[in-house]
Amino acid sequence: MEEEKKIDEINPEENKTEEKAAPIITRSMRDEARSAAEEAPIPAVLPDQSWSTEKLIAATKDKHMLVRSNAIMLLSKREISESLEALIEALKDEEYLVKSNAMVAIAGYGKQVSERMIQALEDADKDVRAGAAWVIGELKENRAVTALEKVAKDDYPLARIQAKASLVAMGKGPKKPEAPPAAATDAPQAEGSEEESKRERAEEEKSGEEKST
Repeated sequence: MEEEKKIDEINPEENKTEEKAAPIITRSMRDEARSAAEEAPIPAVLPDQSWSTEKLIAATKDKHMLVRSNAIMLLSKREISESLEALIEALKDEEYLVKSNAMVAIAGYGKQVSERMIQALEDADKDVRAGAAWVIGELKENRAVTALEKVAKDDYPLARIQAKASLVAMGKGPKKPEAPPAAATDAPQAEGSEEESKRERAEEEKSGEEKST
């Protein structure tokens, strides 16, 4: 029930598909992340480019969300063969802003992650399914439409929303009903009415001429 309540607070701006989409973040998620960041002391050392890939992967499990977030963004610059699985694992993070960084990082690899993301749509972890659904929408991967439609019926509210948003972004969302065609009898009726009016005017003119004579 709590998850459903949080999903209801989604910002309406999420429905825009003309500009590049961002991972869906609810107001509750933002407030929780802000509170966690304010309460935790700022770490003395944050990950940087000099860190090895192994060290960055270890940092994605750090207790401080700033360390985890920085490590994820730096990992996105490393070889996909070394970083992808760690980034997918980061989709399970307890802080949604960290999950969002992982989604963006994965999508940054482009189509080369398509196969792995299609597989992730069926992952046992609900947050992995939700994250993969968003990434697929960014990649516009049409091969995943059937799998996305399945996730759009997922038990997890966020997974459903991410999948539906991606389907819309890919032009595969529900179509608007077309307006019914105009009745075929409309035009003839209009023409008939016009002809009848002409006859009435002609009869009136004729009647006036007869009276004047």
